[in-house]
Amino acid sequence: MGGRYILIITAGTWKGKKVKTLESYDVRPTSSKVRESIFNILQTKIQSAMVLDLFAGSGIVGFEALSRGAEKVIFVEKSHKVLQNLQQNISSFDCNCEVIFSDALIALDKIDNIQFDLIFIDPPYKSDLIIPVLEKIKNNNLLNTDGIILVEHPKGTNFDDILDRFTIFKEKKYGDTYLTFLEA
Repeated sequence: MGGRYILIITAGTWKGKKVKTLESYDVRPTSSKVRESIFNILQTKIQSAMVLDLFAGSGIVGFEALSRGAEKVIFVEKSHKVLQNLQQNISSFDCNCEVIFSDALIALDKIDNIQFDLIFIDPPYKSDLIIPVLEKIKNNNLLNTDGIILVEHPKGTNFDDILDRFTIFKEKKYGDTYLTFLEA
């Protein structure tokens, strides 16, 4: 492992455009089938949306959102090697985006005066970051009142600790990938 492979944007103004990703155990890009499902569900929320892509990796989910009409994406990535790949991808697009090179929990404390319409959370599957990240989002008031959080996670992720703060309105399963959609 350690090479690169190509992802393709599935729809929008950049449909068919290529995004490079690293082939490693640290990066698990969202498949095109899952991305199409995500954006079919979120299609009415994308236009002019402010988007936060935590654990950005290659940036494919953020680029897909921009391709479909999002106003701006803020990418958060903490791996220097993955960040270099993300920045190369950004340089091949003419897009309104920003990159925060930081741990997600620290980055959530640095974001000021922005509320997001969409927040994508896709941490490494073996991490215990989902609940702390959701708590920071709520405590720092980072989600618009009608905003949506999408969590990509493995089977068995327990959301009980945040159900007093967010409501699950949809859940989907694609192989080993689970999607949970939350709203405030």
